[in-house]
Amino acid sequence: MRKWSFGARVATVLGAGVLLAQGSALAQGGPLALTKPVQATKDSLDPGRLFTPPTFAIDPSNSMRVVAGVADLRSRRCSALRSLDGGQSWKILEASPALASYPFCTQGQGGVIQAPMAFGRNGNLYMAMGGWDDQDGTRNAGAITLARSKNFGDTWETVLVYNARGKTGDGAENVRPVHALAVDSTSGSDDTVYVTFNISKPNLVAPNAAPALPMVAVSHDGGRTFGEPTNLADKLFDSQAVRDQAFGAVTTTTAAPGPTTTTTAPAAGSKAATPNQAANFAGSAGRASITAGVDGKGTAYVLWLTGTANVTPAPPSARMLSTSKDGGKTWTTTQTMPFSYDNASPRMAVSADGVIHIVYGKNPKPDIAGYGDIYHQASSDGGKTWSEPKVLTDDNPATLRGQYFPNLSVAPNGRVDVVWWDTRDDPGLRMNDVYYAYSTDDGKTWSANKRISDQSVDRRLGVWGANYDISSPPAVGSTNAFALFGWDDTRNTASFYDPKVTSEFGGGLQDVYTSVEQFSVVGPANNDTARIVLAAVVGLLFVGLVLLGVALAAKRRNGPPVTKTVGEQATTKVG
Repeated sequence: MRKWSFGARVATVLGAGVLLAQGSALAQGGPLALTKPVQATKDSLDPGRLFTPPTFAIDPSNSMRVVAGVADLRSRRCSALRSLDGGQSWKILEASPALASYPFCTQGQGGVIQAPMAFGRNGNLYMAMGGWDDQDGTRNAGAITLARSKNFGDTWETVLVYNARGKTGDGAENVRPVHALAVDSTSGSDDTVYVTFNISKPNLVAPNAAPALPMVAVSHDGGRTFGEPTNLADKLFDSQAVRDQAFGAVTTTTAAPGPTTTTTAPAAGSKAATPNQAANFAGSAGRASITAGVDGKGTAYVLWLTGTANVTPAPPSARMLSTSKDGGKTWTTTQTMPFSYDNASPRMAVSADGVIHIVYGKNPKPDIAGYGDIYHQASSDGGKTWSEPKVLTDDNPATLRGQYFPNLSVAPNGRVDVVWWDTRDDPGLRMNDVYYAYSTDDGKTWSANKRISDQSVDRRLGVWGANYDISSPPAVGSTNAFALFGWDDTRNTASFYDPKVTSEFGGGLQDVYTSVEQFSVVGPANNDTARIVLAAVVGLLFVGLVLLGVALAAKRRNGPPVTKTVGEQATTKVG
């Protein structure tokens, strides 16, 4: 049997080591590399741009095709960005997804996602928005709209999902914000599109105010038309037992000794005079209080928080889960978590096999301002039972850092990706970063936290700098091969504004930046991970060739090796 030279053996060992190391990383599901952040809104030359964090929609037939929805808080308009290389470069699309009579889309509540997006079948792309104009007042009335594109955002067809314009008096409605968009692309002959939002009555005030109504509107023809929306709280609080649970969860505190105060009894016959009645209960008007998802079998889920009006002190919220297995024609609502002050507004994502994941931010020590952690829970039985809340943030709790506004998505293979804003790298709490953790076992265990932003975002600038809390969660989109992240960033302000102005009055620019955590090599050769792997292979080949050359030279110098045959003794001549 022929023996390999020393150089060939070394090259083979090195090659095997590199391949085994790469194979081990892939087998364990661990990421290979995080790409350098890129400025997604580089095309915009507007010196007053103030973009929100994006939302992502990834084409299920080609994960390199990604669309992002963004809102500009100064122009109050929404637009779309497109990437053909998995988020490594972007183009701002010219076509507007808004209706001409409802040009503005921005929502005033902090913590909401401004323009949720989703893909359906056959490349259909959807974006849900609030729609309003100056005549509607500051974002209060207007409409809910849905934009649909058949050509990857080059053109849009936009329809009214729900119109509140022109309603006056006690019938006036506030329909902000749009909370969630979900698309079922597997059932029926066309996409079923779900849009969730609140309806409140701004002209109905205490002691006869109306609670917010959690609404879901459904289209069965791919977003071309929508039926009347469904009030998910309808008849839910007709049950005395449910209302009694809410009142039983109220925590009262004893006032410290001090001046005597008096209260005025509610007017006789008012809703406040009889607080324990169904008319005082419905949904929460809080941010991110209605979130939606669809599993691989077409079951739709809407998770929402309860709320009250005319009740003092107000009971804490419960979490309700509304499900539909017939394309939104009928809904079944069940209480998934009790009335509790711990029920912070969650964001939800549903895996293809029906596992429901929620993440939320909560301050475990409410007496300490600015402190917060990120929590995850999961249900594999349709919301009947939930895993115990698991803290995802792994920094030292003694530092009391703020972590808030989480977001999540689920890859087709079930990997759960979670991102949030984090202040652990800034002792002054005026800078924050995007942090990330993932789970490959439905949330039982989680990776270590990873910093995604390459530099802290200066929140003395932009909307935070103006003390205007309209911040949205960072974005995340998931494929089996990578997780895509997006956030708003103020780093380019210095090139446009005098530091004296920005330090005293806030303002400045907010651009969108994106980065990619790769779990396998994707994209073209100019991708960071591809270059790393290619360089390793080239280096390995070079070392192998050098060692092989050395071995061959030694062979020529020393002559053929002495061999030993059976029955004979090999000898060598010295000197």
